Amino acid sequence: MTREAFTWDLWAAAERIFGGWCSDDGFCCFGLWMVEIGREAFARAVIDPVALADTSEVQCLVGRPRELWNDDWPEWESPDYVAMEAYGLLTRADDDCGDAFHEAVEAEPRGEQWDVRCEDEAMRKLPKLSAMFPLRAAGPVGAKVL
Repeated sequence: MTREAFTWDLWAAAERIFGGWCSDDGFCCFGLWMVEIGREAFARAVIDPVALADTSEVQCLVGRPRELWNDDWPEWESPDYVAMEAYGLLTRADDDCGDAFHEAVEAEPRGEQWDVRCEDEAMRKLPKLSAMFPLRAAGPVGAKVL
């Protein structure tokens, strides 16, 4: 299921939600989290990443500092372990099927990569998410944050 979500536009949506940066591992967990929020929400987000803005799971993060997201944080690793266990059972792999699992689900993102930190492009491609999750201006340590 997560292969469907491996698009640069969804990666940009994850980056926007996470504050302007999302690692490879973080995006893999984000895709698994999207599966967890339900088939309908997942399918809508794959077609149009802006649809994530309408999910209660994303809305509950708005306006809250990331350090307070706790269990709401969409970078959970637990779905990865569930998926890996299911893969092991289906393939009858040994107890340590992690490498085989990750090789089987590995994919390259589809579409064109773009920089979510470019506000004009982000507002054009992800208007709701960009408004919901404004990026902080970078500056020296101790500088006033916008």
